[in-house]
Amino acid sequence: MQLKTSDYLKKYGITLKKSLGQNFLSNEVFAKKIVELSEVNKNDTVLEIGAGAGTLTVALAETGATVYAIEIDERLKPILEERLLTFPNVHLIFSDFLALDLSFLPSGYKCVSNIPYYITAPILKRLIFTPFSALFIMMQKEVGERLLEKPGSSNRGFLTVVLQTVANVEKILTIPKSAFVPNPEVDSVVLKITRKEPFPFADGSQLESFWRFVSNSFSQKRKTIYNNLKTITKDTNVLELIIQEANIPSSARPEQLSEEQFLMLWKTWLKFTNEN
Repeated sequence: MQLKTSDYLKKYGITLKKSLGQNFLSNEVFAKKIVELSEVNKNDTVLEIGAGAGTLTVALAETGATVYAIEIDERLKPILEERLLTFPNVHLIFSDFLALDLSFLPSGYKCVSNIPYYITAPILKRLIFTPFSALFIMMQKEVGERLLEKPGSSNRGFLTVVLQTVANVEKILTIPKSAFVPNPEVDSVVLKITRKEPFPFADGSQLESFWRFVSNSFSQKRKTIYNNLKTITKDTNVLELIIQEANIPSSARPEQLSEEQFLMLWKTWLKFTNEN
């Protein structure tokens, strides 16, 4: 009889740690559905962040793809090694993803992951600086819905703007909390994040500059974009010229701007401030 995720945890005497945000996907039907929607095949290279007890890892392995499964908690090693014994296409890496050298990832790789929810933003930041083709990321429903918000929504934040600038973002699946061990307090969603081509930034330093610019633009959401940018553009005459040339209303708040408007504003800011 095939063991369930909870059985594996009991077998090896593992108690999950809240400090690591450990809510493991245990429902194999949902794991297979995620892999199906990700259209992973044997020619793909796939990154999985947070292999956990391996339910999603096994579903990915069964496609024949080359899978790099990252897990920070070495206590899970015996479970993963047992479940993945017959899959030579899976490479287990026990490491903190945020500190891991990702140079082994080929251009066009996919990421399919149930990530630790408490570090969603740092993980997404790392990923968008890599040469991904598509990211299929499971996250807390509320966070996922915020990343889908359009201009004008009060829930639109700087991460939403940056993500929608570099990728097309859509919700492809809702997963109930009952599909996890232990059950989290909220349901989850899977977002499909597809890299935009042509990519709007020539290199990582440009993307980093844009990230900082948008972050500063949202430093105080209740303030206008003009007032927020005063913190990084001391000369108000120059700032007025930037806002005018980018054709942005000086009374606009950051959440009202589209990603295209932010790109134009950033490029104009670079031109006037020589920050590039």
